[in-house]
Amino acid sequence: MLNIKHRTEIISAIAALCIAIFVVMASLFMANTISALDGEVNNYIDRAASQKCDIVESAIRNDVNTVKNFAACASNYKNTDENLVIKMIKDLENSCSTIDAFIIADENGDVITSKNISKNISAREYYKRAMNGEVYFSKAIYSEPDEKMVNAIAAPIYGDYKRIVGMVAGICDTRSYNNLIDMSFGGKENDSNGYVLNSDGEVIMSGENALGDYVPMGDLFFSSDILAGVEESVRNAVKDNFAKVGGSGIVKSVCKGEKYVAYYSGMSGFDDLHYLLIFKENVVAAEQNHYAMINILMYAFFVLILIIVITAYIVIVRVSFRRLTKANEEVSRIAYTDSITGYGTWDKFVLDAKSLLRHEYRRYALVSFDIDKFKAINDMYGHDEGNRILKLIADTVNRNLQDGETFSRINSDNYYILMIYSSDSDTARRIGSLIQAIEYEITEFVPVLSFGIYRITDKSVSIRRMGDLADIAKRTVKYGDDSAYTFYSESMLEKMREEKRIENEMQTALDMHEFSVFYQPKVSLDGKVNLTGAEALVRWIKDGTVISPGKFIPLFEKNRFIVKLDYYIMDQVCQKIKQWESYYPHLLISVNMSRAHLRDPQFVEKLNDICLSHGVSTSSIEIEITESAAYESLDVLTAVFKQLKDYGFHISIDDFGSGYSSLNMLKDLPADVLKIDRAFLAESNSNKRANDILGYVIRMAGSLGMHTICEGIETDEQAKLLGGLGCEMAQGFYFAKPMPSDSFEEILRGNSKTINIPSNDPEEDK
Repeated sequence: MLNIKHRTEIISAIAALCIAIFVVMASLFMANTISALDGEVNNYIDRAASQKCDIVESAIRNDVNTVKNFAACASNYKNTDENLVIKMIKDLENSCSTIDAFIIADENGDVITSKNISKNISAREYYKRAMNGEVYFSKAIYSEPDEKMVNAIAAPIYGDYKRIVGMVAGICDTRSYNNLIDMSFGGKENDSNGYVLNSDGEVIMSGENALGDYVPMGDLFFSSDILAGVEESVRNAVKDNFAKVGGSGIVKSVCKGEKYVAYYSGMSGFDDLHYLLIFKENVVAAEQNHYAMINILMYAFFVLILIIVITAYIVIVRVSFRRLTKANEEVSRIAYTDSITGYGTWDKFVLDAKSLLRHEYRRYALVSFDIDKFKAINDMYGHDEGNRILKLIADTVNRNLQDGETFSRINSDNYYILMIYSSDSDTARRIGSLIQAIEYEITEFVPVLSFGIYRITDKSVSIRRMGDLADIAKRTVKYGDDSAYTFYSESMLEKMREEKRIENEMQTALDMHEFSVFYQPKVSLDGKVNLTGAEALVRWIKDGTVISPGKFIPLFEKNRFIVKLDYYIMDQVCQKIKQWESYYPHLLISVNMSRAHLRDPQFVEKLNDICLSHGVSTSSIEIEITESAAYESLDVLTAVFKQLKDYGFHISIDDFGSGYSSLNMLKDLPADVLKIDRAFLAESNSNKRANDILGYVIRMAGSLGMHTICEGIETDEQAKLLGGLGCEMAQGFYFAKPMPSDSFEEILRGNSKTINIPSNDPEEDK
């Protein structure tokens, strides 16, 4: 009995000890589980809120960059017609979805707006900050004209020598950021309050749920009710973090009887901006509370339901994990899915590209492309159709991707592709196939695509930098005619710097009369080589050095400075014609005009005014316009030609044969002269069929009542060939190079006995 009793006592003791061990282990296990769940909840809060912070930061950065880019473009606004400045502001307002209005203010605070409102903003804080050289994001201020709260993004305008000559500001409706700033957990609405604060803790912007709530607009977060219930050391730590660039943290507090969590984080790239998110603790702690109830039940019935509890624990953890995963996926979907195409955003592209570039032995190229003049397509077909085309292009790109590649629509109609690279020819072949596929899918019009390719040789370079270099290559395609794509080279960057230098000097050069007019004689091919006129050609002479027209004319075409230069050359030519008419009264000088003038309804009238101002007859001027202008709008070109004829000008179609020449086009254009490009002549020297075609063109022009002239004549054989084919006039090195006006004047006075006189011009007859 004693042994049994003793054994029973021992078994009971062992059982009690086992139960005690089980209880202790269960307690420790549950405590550890609750702690782990609490930590996971905190991690989830940090991940979700930081991703939301990144989204808000990205939106603000895009708007700030828009304002900064506008400031850079407006550097010469004082020298630009105010109507053009207002038009530029309107165009920018129409193209920007989050910025309602743009303004330009001078050193005195007087503004230029698209609504032509006279106003002085010199007392505004954002004006003072910008004029002090800062890019400033203001707190919400009340706009009386619009009767709403707005934020101003201000940036300085730099003139010559980095002097601040004014500022630009983008005015944003504060409400446009509301939905972006707030955040929903687990699909619930109105369960959080989002804010954007400055470094002093002052609210400058808030979400829809936050207005007049926990931290009213203009109040300080540091003195809010949310922080009133925490220790002073915690408040001081929050202030310290706000003073640091990128400082972040989570604060838990009790306010008005409710438990709250406040997440805050600095926005990288914005020293003075911080994101704050406040929500009730139970929003993300539902699973934790539910598990606490299970813990109580486990304490009461641990011995009986130990296995059930463990099983329940596994189930609950899996359910919790799925819920957290789903919440994370929802946040990622919002942050990483393009609403128009359904594919990845820029942020997703960066993540995927970084991952793919970790492959050590795989070579890549970053390809940038867009649709030329997509804004005009949007205007013509509507934004819904434009968005459909963007989605169609994205689908086509996706179908043409290989394993290990990714792409994204970066903004508007700009796309990036991270493409596996094996050789230039293979990349060119794939881009050609992609262009064909896109052209096949888009039936409404023929899309013109421009591609820039950056070969990735250093994978440590940031994705943003790679994209910028591909964009540089793409921009060179847009202003060329040879190809739809090009590969980036260092010379492109150097060319951009050179173009920037030229742009900085071009207006001064025009004011200082550094642009000179050279004259290349035109002669008859009737065997007597008589002078019939000359072509006026521009030369930029700086410090005694002649700058090649090939370096500045294409750039001036691109930035439209060519319009000013053309009128200047016209004025100089008229002055000379007036001087020469006493001894050569019927002299005909041809002047090149850019197709950039064609959309100006006052173009022809301005030319006539220049002639009138010098007392020169319009019949002494021959206007040369290249045949390629017809491909932009034949109707517009025809109307301009008719107006030129009405005013008495002669008209020459320049560079015929350099592009996709159309004889059918000639019948609709009331031109006097057809100028055959040197490319036509080059093939005729050795190709009988080309020779026959050249003769046919000359005869066809004659049947249409047009005279013919060929440029680029360099040999006696070429001159004889053209004369034999019936070409009436010619110009080129064989007869005379372009020469200064005084040398040409010697020919007019008869002091020079021959036409083919060498000149001082080092350039070809361009």
